[in-house]
Amino acid sequence: MKLRGVKYCLLIGLLLVLPGLSPINAEACRLLPIPPGSENVFWVHVEGPCLPGEEEALAVKGADLLGALLQGKRIDLAHVLVVDPIMLDLLPQQALSEYPAIPPAVGQRLQEQRVTAVRVIPEAVSIRHSRFEKVLATNLVEGALLVLGPVDFTGTVFQQSIDLSKTVFVGPVTFSNARVDFEGFFIGSQFTQGADFSNVTFGTHSRFHQARFWDHVTFADAHFTGVAEFLEVEFQQTADFSRSVFASGTGFSGSVFRGPADFSAIAAAQEIYFRFTEFRESVTFVNAQIDSVVDFTNARFDGAQDFAGVEFRTLPELSGSNLPLNVASVQNVRSSYGQVGIFLGLVMLVLCYLWFTKGKRST
Repeated sequence: MKLRGVKYCLLIGLLLVLPGLSPINAEACRLLPIPPGSENVFWVHVEGPCLPGEEEALAVKGADLLGALLQGKRIDLAHVLVVDPIMLDLLPQQALSEYPAIPPAVGQRLQEQRVTAVRVIPEAVSIRHSRFEKVLATNLVEGALLVLGPVDFTGTVFQQSIDLSKTVFVGPVTFSNARVDFEGFFIGSQFTQGADFSNVTFGTHSRFHQARFWDHVTFADAHFTGVAEFLEVEFQQTADFSRSVFASGTGFSGSVFRGPADFSAIAAAQEIYFRFTEFRESVTFVNAQIDSVVDFTNARFDGAQDFAGVEFRTLPELSGSNLPLNVASVQNVRSSYGQVGIFLGLVMLVLCYLWFTKGKRST
């Protein structure tokens, strides 16, 4: 019996020691070595998981990140903590005429806005699966920020606000699976190539007022927890909002969808407005769930519309719209009165059953 006990003790001790000898644990929370040929790259990759103290020890300072941008370096960060606010208006102004390679339509748009000087980020910016403690903002009153390379914020968390208003993204933009805890502003921004905002969780307020999407854009499976503003936005190609959740007030009023628009299976808990909105091609709201006011006043539908399976809590407002009135048939309207009637009917059936069974016992 004593020998068996010794064996059990040795086995338990071995199981406790082995994890400490594991190379996975030995490499936890470490700064990966910079790969060769990265002289012109601000490259910081952290391998985790990291404890809070370890994460802070390996954090990237906002001043260092801004300094790399000032030097024209490419940014490549992964699994890092970025501390301190970053104000991109500290980048120097340069003449717009120095950058003839931007798309002609974008250049014309900037000329119409009388923008002659811009701040420039010449290389790609990739900050993936990271976390910003403070604000990231263009902080521009006039002019524009020109980003010439691709932008990738996949899986990154913005604990404060992100304000990239007045930014011209010349390359593709990816924010998929990102999270913005407070404001997410892209006011007047232009996206010349594809933009991916799929599975993004937006915080207290999101604004894309007067933004321009020159290529396809997706907000599929995005979650807008606060007010969402897409007022006077221009969508040149496909716009995908399928399965998005709008938990607060939402506005698409004055926007123009020049390509197909997909609002299938969206969930709108509060009012959603499409006043004076133009749908130049097809639009679908298949299986959408609208729990409050939906306003299509003076909206124009030039292409095919598909409202199959839509659940409206109240009849949509269609004044001045060319949308057929039968789009919101009685079958599609979930009446609260009907729900109350069903409930009362069930109560009456239960009471009748109890009364009937009580009468049988008394006899």
